[in-house]
Amino acid sequence: MLSFTLTKLLSLLIYPLSLSLLLGIAALVFSRLQWPRRSFYAMLLSVGWLYLCSTSLFANYLTGALERDFVPRAMSVIDSADAIVLLGGGIRGDTHMGTLADLNQRGDRLVHAVALFKAGKAPVIVLTGGGVDGARTEAEQMKDLLAVMGVPGEHLLLEDESRDTHDNAVYTAQLLKDRGMDRILLVTSAYHMRRSLALFEAQGLDVIPAPTDFQQLVTPQVLPPWLPAVSNLSQSTDALHEIVGYWVYRWQGWL
Repeated sequence: MLSFTLTKLLSLLIYPLSLSLLLGIAALVFSRLQWPRRSFYAMLLSVGWLYLCSTSLFANYLTGALERDFVPRAMSVIDSADAIVLLGGGIRGDTHMGTLADLNQRGDRLVHAVALFKAGKAPVIVLTGGGVDGARTEAEQMKDLLAVMGVPGEHLLLEDESRDTHDNAVYTAQLLKDRGMDRILLVTSAYHMRRSLALFEAQGLDVIPAPTDFQQLVTPQVLPPWLPAVSNLSQSTDALHEIVGYWVYRWQGWL
């Protein structure tokens, strides 16, 4: 099995920006070696891949393929469960001057989990996510945020040892089964749900998907879909990470 650190380093190779930079460096090396044709094609691939991943046309195509099977549902038709499991990834972490952890673009996860709790869909929320040495865990940071959002501490369970989605599933399943719970509402971004659902079901849990953080906007975009933008590059990066991550997890026998 790949180590956690090695996995994170290898994942950089699939990120559009990292891969484009590596191809650019390769083009420079080929140029120094007086291989003009290889240099040209490497640079063409570098610029072309970065451009493609920066367009909403490509970003929405990738994200749409991941979100397609997990459509949003009205709160009234969502089934009840023993617990709501909120996967980490919705916060950047503690900031230098802030009193609470800073939300990122996946912060919808926290909002949706709280909405499910306040609608009476489950009596507890499991907060998942560990942390690096010397820093508060992601679960602890989310606990503070959910307190501000009106969720009492006695309704929160913390799984604060995990470092990835596989760990989330293993440690959360153990935490819940020790309390006689096995039916969960799983809250994560829609594009992340396919892998997450498979992992939690592999642990013997009865999982109800509760997707959120849908990426494709309803309102028309100001810019044409073929023009590049940083937000599109970020969306493509998340989608590619998820697609490759799913197949890596299958290769490791976790799905």
